[in-house]
Amino acid sequence: MKRILLSLFIACGCGQLYGQYTTPPAVLETNPTSIKWRQVNTAHFRVLYPIGFDEQAQRVANTLERIHEPEAKSMGSSPRKISIVLQNQSSVSNGFVTILPRHSEFFTLPPQDYNFLGTNDWLNLLMSHEYRHVVQYQHATRGFNRAMYYLFGNTTLAAWAQLAAPQWFWEGDAVATETAFTHSGRGRIPNFGLVFKTNLMEGRTFNYHKQYLRSYKNNIPNHYVLGYHMISYLRRRTNDPDIWGKITGRSWNVPFIPFAFSNAIHNKSGMYVTKLYREMATDLKKEWQQQIDQLQLTPFEKINPRTSQAYTDFLYPQAAGDDGVIAMKRGIGNIEEFVLLKDGHEERIFVPGFINDAGMLSAAHGKIVWSEYGYDPRWGVRNYSLIKIYDRAIGQRRVLAGQHERLSGAAISPDGQTVVAIRSDNDYKNSIVLLDVASGRVMKTLDNPENYFFAMPRWSADGRSIVVLKNTAAGKTISLIDPASGTGTDLLPMSRENVGSPVMQGKYVLFNSPVSGIDNIYALDIETKMRYQVTSSKYAAYNPSVSADGKTLYYSDQNRDGLDVVKAPFDPASWKPYSMQAPPAVKPLYQALADQEHHGGLLDTIPQTQLPVKKYSKLKGIINPYSWGPFVTNNLAQINAGIVSSDILSTTSINVGYLYDINEKTSYWNTGVSYQGLYPIIDVNATTGSRKEEKTDFNNKQKFTWNETGAEVGLRLPFLLTRSKYSRTLTVGNAAGFTKTTNFVNTVSRDNTIVYQGPNRITPVSDSLVFLYKDQLNNGTMYYNRFNLSFTNVLKRSQRDFLYRWGQTLDVDWYSTPFGGDFYGNLFAVRSTLYFPGLAKHHFLYGRVGYQKSYQSIETDVYAFRNRIPRPRGYSYPNDETFGAASVNYALPLWYPDIAFGPLLNIQRIKANFFYDFGQGQGRQYYYKPNSNIVYYSTTDATYQSVGVETTFDFNIMRFLPKFEAGFRTTYRTANKFENSGVLVEFLIGNIGF
Repeated sequence: MKRILLSLFIACGCGQLYGQYTTPPAVLETNPTSIKWRQVNTAHFRVLYPIGFDEQAQRVANTLERIHEPEAKSMGSSPRKISIVLQNQSSVSNGFVTILPRHSEFFTLPPQDYNFLGTNDWLNLLMSHEYRHVVQYQHATRGFNRAMYYLFGNTTLAAWAQLAAPQWFWEGDAVATETAFTHSGRGRIPNFGLVFKTNLMEGRTFNYHKQYLRSYKNNIPNHYVLGYHMISYLRRRTNDPDIWGKITGRSWNVPFIPFAFSNAIHNKSGMYVTKLYREMATDLKKEWQQQIDQLQLTPFEKINPRTSQAYTDFLYPQAAGDDGVIAMKRGIGNIEEFVLLKDGHEERIFVPGFINDAGMLSAAHGKIVWSEYGYDPRWGVRNYSLIKIYDRAIGQRRVLAGQHERLSGAAISPDGQTVVAIRSDNDYKNSIVLLDVASGRVMKTLDNPENYFFAMPRWSADGRSIVVLKNTAAGKTISLIDPASGTGTDLLPMSRENVGSPVMQGKYVLFNSPVSGIDNIYALDIETKMRYQVTSSKYAAYNPSVSADGKTLYYSDQNRDGLDVVKAPFDPASWKPYSMQAPPAVKPLYQALADQEHHGGLLDTIPQTQLPVKKYSKLKGIINPYSWGPFVTNNLAQINAGIVSSDILSTTSINVGYLYDINEKTSYWNTGVSYQGLYPIIDVNATTGSRKEEKTDFNNKQKFTWNETGAEVGLRLPFLLTRSKYSRTLTVGNAAGFTKTTNFVNTVSRDNTIVYQGPNRITPVSDSLVFLYKDQLNNGTMYYNRFNLSFTNVLKRSQRDFLYRWGQTLDVDWYSTPFGGDFYGNLFAVRSTLYFPGLAKHHFLYGRVGYQKSYQSIETDVYAFRNRIPRPRGYSYPNDETFGAASVNYALPLWYPDIAFGPLLNIQRIKANFFYDFGQGQGRQYYYKPNSNIVYYSTTDATYQSVGVETTFDFNIMRFLPKFEAGFRTTYRTANKFENSGVLVEFLIGNIGF
C-alpha cells in the first residue's frame, strides 16, 4: 500500500548562494558613458543635467526654488536639499522620487496625449507633482520613523513610511497638488477619473478594499485616481488644506500600530477610512447624477461587438472607406491590437509592439501609422519613440525615419504618401516634420522658433492643410498650418480649455473638449468662426473621424464596459450652437483645491536668475550610502548589518556588511561592487567567515565546519532587443573567482557516538567502506570560472495574463576549473521554457526541458558543482553525471473572487497549474576502501515521474497594495530505487508583485 507523505516544505524559490554561486546585482537603468553632466545649485536643490540641456535646467532650478515653500506649506515641512536628475535621453514621459538613494528624476520628453498633459508645460507638471513627493518623505521623517532613519537609513524609513500611509495617499496627494498649483493638472481633466465615475454611476460602487487594491474581475482605475478623489473630497469637506498633513503626521509618528492611518483619519475627521470612502462615493454620485439629469443625449449606433463582459476599450476609430472602421482594442483581458470593425463583426489586423500612446491612431489608403517605443540594446535610460507603418495590402510593417528618432503623434495623408509627426529633441525643442512613406525619410521640418509645443496633428481631406494642437505659456489653441510654407493660423482664442483630437472635415474642425465637465465633440466653422456642440454623451465622447463620403461621423463613446466605437450622421444642421454652461451648484473638487492654495498662477512668473553652472563628476558621486544597520533579507534566512550605497546616476552599487545565517548559525563579512557605467557591467564581490553544513546519510549525522574566503570578478553584457510585440532580452556573462577553505573539520556521529572526526569529506558506510562528498570542499583552494547565457522572447501580456501566451526562454550555465588549484570540476547545464496558448483565454500551456552534465570520477579532488536545472517535483535533488528533465504544465485561473475578510485579507484570484514531470538520471556513486587503492561504485541511474496540481492565491494582506502569491502543491510521485511512491503536499510562496 502506498504511503501518504506530508511535507511542510515552503517553496520560496530563493536559495542561499555562496562563493561561486553569488547572484549578480540587478541591471540598473543607466545612461550611456558618453553623456557628460553639469549641475546648478540653489538653496534647496541640486539639478543635474546632460550638457546641452542648460536652458531648461536653469528654468527647473528657478521654478523648484519658487514652489519650495508654497507646495510644502500644507504639510508643515521644509524638505532639505535634494538632487534632481533631468533625463533627456528617454522617450518615456514620466518622473519619480525615491529615497533609495534620495533623489528625483524627471524624464523630459512631453507626452502627446492631451488628456495627460492638459494645457501645462510638461516640466512644470512634473515639478509640481514630484516635488510634493519630496515633501511627503520629509514629513514622514518624524517620531518613530525618524529614529528608524538614524538607526537603519533610508530603506527602513521608506518601508515604515509606506506602511503607515497607503499608496493612494502618496499619489492622490501629489495629483491634488499638481491640480491646485497648475492651470491643468489631472484633477481638472475629466478623462482622468472617467472609469471611476462610470463605475459609480453604473452601480459599481465597490467596497473600499476592492477600489484600492483593484481587481482582475472588473476594471478599476489605479490608486492615483482613488487617491485624488479621497484627498480632494476630505479637503473640500473640512475646508482645511492642512488636514492631510495632520493625519499623516499622526500616522507617521507611530507607524508600527496596525491601521494607524485609518485611526488618524478618524481622529481628525470622525470617520475611519472605509466610511470616508463610502461618504465620498455617495456625495460624488449625487453630484454627477445632477449633471447627467440635465443632459439631452445625442443618439448613435454602436458598431463594435462585445463577446465578453471583461472591460474593453475600442479606441481611436478611423474610417476606412468600404472596409469599415479601424480601431485599437485593449482591455483587462486584451493586449493592444488593431482591429477592423465592419457589419457587426471584428477582425484582427495586427498586434503592435509596446505603444507610446499619443491618444490617437491614423489610417488611410490601406495603411496604419502609430507611435511605438524603440530601445537601446544596452542603456536602460536611452530609448526612442518610433513611427511605425503597417501596409494592410502586403502585410508589411516598417519603421519610418530610422530606429533612433523621438517622433510621436503620427498621421498619414489621405493619399497615403506622407506622414506628419511631432519631433521632440533632446534639448526640449519641438517641431513638426513630414515623412515620405515610400523612402521612410524626413522630407521637411517646419520651423518653430518660438518652441511652441505641438501635438496630435491631422491632415485635411484634401491633404493641403494640417490641424494641430498648440500649447504656449498663455494656454492652448488649435492651429491650421500650411505644410508648404510652414505658416499657421490659430483657429480658437488662446485659453486654458483643454481641447484635443482636432480633425478637419470641409469647412469644419472637429475637436474634443471637457469644457462642460464632460468630454464631448465640438465643431468650429472656420469661415464663420461659429462653434457648435456635436455630441452630448452621458460619460464621454472622443476621437472624431468622418467617412470619406462625408456622411457619417465615427467616435468612441464611454459605456459601462469600456469605450465603444459608435456612428451618427454627419449633420451640421443638427448641431447645437455652443454656449457656456452655468457653473455647477457644488464647487468641483479641483476648484476647492485651487481656492485653498491661492497659487493657481504660481508657475506663470518664474525668476530668471542665471545660476552658476559647475561640472558634475560621476566619480565623486559614486559613494553615496543610503542604508545602514541591520536588516532581514527577503528569504528570511539571513540577517545583514552593513552599508548599501548607490550613486544617483545609477552607475555603481556598493554593499559592505556582516551577515548572520539563521539556518547555519554562522556569520561572515561580505562586500560587493557592481559598476554599470561602462558597456560591460563589472561585478566584484568578496566574502570571508565561518560556515557549517549538516547532513544525514547512511545512518550517520554529518557536521562540516570550516572557514571560507572567496572572491569573484565578472563581466556581464545585458541586451534589450525588443522590436515588436515580443519582449526580447539577451544576457551574456562570465566570472572567475576562488573559494579557499581552511580549518575544515568533519564530525560524523552514529547513535550519539563520534565515529569519525577529521579533515576529510567522508562518511563511513560500513566497517570497510567510506563515501566521499564531492559537493563539499575541504582544506584547499578552488579556482573556478562560470559562464552564463540567458535569452527571453515572450509576448506582452494583458492584466489578466499571469503567464505568457507565447514565448521562449533559454538559459545556459557552464562551470569549470581551468585555472588549476586543489579541486577539479565541470558542469554544463541548459534549460528552456516554451509557452503556448491554452484552450481558452488566459489558459496557458507551457513546457520545461533541461539537460545537465557534470564531471564525475573516482579522484578525491573532484568537486561537483550544484545542480542548475529544475528537478521533477516531489523528489529530492539527484546527484548524477547526466540528468535530463522535462515538464508539461497547464495553468488557468479558477476564480476571481474579490473577497475581503475585513482589513486583514483580500483575495483577488485563485489559479491552478496541472503538471507532469519527468526526469532521467545516470551516474555513479563511488565508495572507497580506506588505506587501499580499491574503489567500489554503484549506479545512480533512475527514472523520476510525478504528476500533480499547484493551487495558488493572489491576495493582499492588511490593505497593502503589493500582491502576494501563496498556495500549495499536491504531488504524486512514482517509486524508483531512491524514493518511495506517495503523495506530497508542499506549501508554496511565490513572488511579491510590487
